[in-house]
Amino acid sequence: MNKKIKLSVENVSKTFRIRGGANGEDGILPVLRHVNFDVYEGEIVSLIGESGCGKTTLLRIVQGLVRHDAGNIRVDGQPVSRPGRDRGFVFQQASLLPWRSARANVEFGLELQGVRAADRHRRAEELLKLVGLGHAGAQFPHELSGGMQQRIGLARALAIDPAIMLMDEPFSALDAQTREVLQEELLRIQREVGKTTLFVTHDLDEAIYLSNRVVVLAAKPGRVKRIIEIPFERPRPPLTELRGDPRFQQIRAEMWELIRNSAPLAAAA
Repeated sequence: MNKKIKLSVENVSKTFRIRGGANGEDGILPVLRHVNFDVYEGEIVSLIGESGCGKTTLLRIVQGLVRHDAGNIRVDGQPVSRPGRDRGFVFQQASLLPWRSARANVEFGLELQGVRAADRHRRAEELLKLVGLGHAGAQFPHELSGGMQQRIGLARALAIDPAIMLMDEPFSALDAQTREVLQEELLRIQREVGKTTLFVTHDLDEAIYLSNRVVVLAAKPGRVKRIIEIPFERPRPPLTELRGDPRFQQIRAEMWELIRNSAPLAAAA
């Protein structure tokens, strides 16, 4: 049986204009060049690479927040040109509205869509339970820990029932223990709801642990250097246990070598 492609990134390129550079003249900064990969239904695919390789820019292009110069982004075969309800976004910071309760934050996207109050409340309660915060609906962001806030952000993104989830280093600001707990929680939630996910991270262990496949981007400009299949079955054991698998260490070493030897095109030429 053929896998269904949920997200297609086709030959995407992007440059930024730099105003008033070192010599006072405007210039062009190539950020992405001819990036190609697909994400299949139900997968978690991670983007990794050194800082400046365009991971977050590419994620924002997929979301429709940044316009690409060339190529195509398609979700369920439909071209992407602006933000849409078929994509849910989870940011590095939870960015919750401080004057709204946890439940009201989860409801926010549904409210914008004109969903009836009773249906919004019911959906928010379901998602709060899904992310392990069924008891916290009446609490406000300042009353929640960083990890709890990120769970609310995830529930808010899921509330609109998007075709795919886009996650931009959502656990990077958390302490190591909370981060590993939320990684396990994300895998549990993904098993329950089956959302296709494109996940940006700098953390090699996180990428291996969460992903079906990892797209390694070379830098300056960003381009696909290799796509690595992750061989571990789901559900996966805890990360501390998986790290002891020789295959985990081999994949990690391969990824690190690819990133470390990711020469800019101009330098390589």
